[in-house]
Amino acid sequence: MRQMQHEEKRTDPEVSTQRARFLEAISAGSTVCDAVKAAGVSRATVYRWRDEDRDFATAWFDAWEDYVDSLEAMARKRVLSDTMLLRLLAAYRPAKFGDGKPRETRPSPEETPEQLRERIAREMERKRAEVQARADAGDLFAQLQLADADINGLGKPAVKR
Repeated sequence: MRQMQHEEKRTDPEVSTQRARFLEAISAGSTVCDAVKAAGVSRATVYRWRDEDRDFATAWFDAWEDYVDSLEAMARKRVLSDTMLLRLLAAYRPAKFGDGKPRETRPSPEETPEQLRERIAREMERKRAEVQARADAGDLFAQLQLADADINGLGKPAVKR
């Protein structure tokens, strides 16, 4: 995992320890919920750190990548019938195990948090439009994807026909 580079981010040893515990938990495969418990902070705190501190955002991404790398190593050791593991890999590494389309969310050095949010929103809208077009063409799986996204609050409400 990357360590924080700037001295001003090390002024509070307790915060440094909390960040390290959070990142360690993420790299071990914990959910954000479990990782914040391990670090003794709130979800809002880690998301604020991510939004305000590019080094922390990058370290979080790197910790997540460490975990996904361990999934990939596990997949190589197991038989191909381990469907759940392959589904996880398809979700986390779609370019390699899923639909082949890369989904890069690493913040670029010149990208502000607001630009990152806007880029992700554009990508989500593009993907939703693709699924909507397939659903309009009669693809039942695409219709289910849209319905699931609507039920879970992950997108615009589906157009009722």
